[in-house]
Amino acid sequence: APDALELVRGDLEDPGSFEAARKGCDHVIHTASAVVLTAKDPQREIVDVAVEGAKNVIRAARDSGTVRRVVVTSSVAAVAGDEKPQAYVFRESEWNATATVKNDAYATSTVQAERAARALAEEPGGRKIDFVAILPSLVLGPVMTEQHLRTSPAILFELMRGKWPGVPNLYFQVVDVRDLAKVHVMALEKDKPAPRYIATSAPIAVREMAAALRETFPDAKVPKLPLPDILMYATAIFEPRLTFAFLRRNLGAAPVFDNALAKTELGLTFRSPVDSVLDTGRSMVDGGYLK
Repeated sequence: APDALELVRGDLEDPGSFEAARKGCDHVIHTASAVVLTAKDPQREIVDVAVEGAKNVIRAARDSGTVRRVVVTSSVAAVAGDEKPQAYVFRESEWNATATVKNDAYATSTVQAERAARALAEEPGGRKIDFVAILPSLVLGPVMTEQHLRTSPAILFELMRGKWPGVPNLYFQVVDVRDLAKVHVMALEKDKPAPRYIATSAPIAVREMAAALRETFPDAKVPKLPLPDILMYATAIFEPRLTFAFLRRNLGAAPVFDNALAKTELGLTFRSPVDSVLDTGRSMVDGGYLK
């Protein structure tokens, strides 16, 4: 409601920009970061933005004198490294130890930003605040603005516009944006929350996504032809968004994450990935984004 929402400008790289927003606040949910996979200078454009932005938010919360808890959006990329076998089950207690700025700048940014923010929130000698990290997988669900098409829903957007010559044998863990929002609020309100919560529903194949979209939205240009795995590896040579490490993880199966903590401690029931896929597609059709 307009009378319950106040918009205040903030800039991750401008520490003073949070002064107005923090006044009188008891809790903070920090969701902003540089969600890009490639850049000319990944250290500066991806990692530093995430790390310094998270630290600036924590400093503002500590200096407020009123904020008691900060809930930060991290990622399952901060948990899942490349050294484990494909069937390995990742849990909140683990950290991605294989990501580097060179091979996976985004995952590196999530690890470093979460660790730096937590250390600052719990730093001795300062006013300590509660710190909780939420670790989502691929975020789908209703698209509210055109800018959202540049992030996780871009996969479905490109499929529905026929931008892919075929459908790869890729798998993703998926979480619905509405469930993700609930996890944040529940972690904010819980008396004694865990330090981290993995937020994911279940894995789904891109081919299953494509089949559901074709059936529900017959006018969309969703491809039918399956793309062979070898072609995906060849594409990775020229496509900066693909890496061999990503393909090894996600071709034929998705990494496995244990979401029991979010379900048992927070009482959350996750939507099915197919429902999230179809609601994403429906929002793109209704919003006129496919024209």
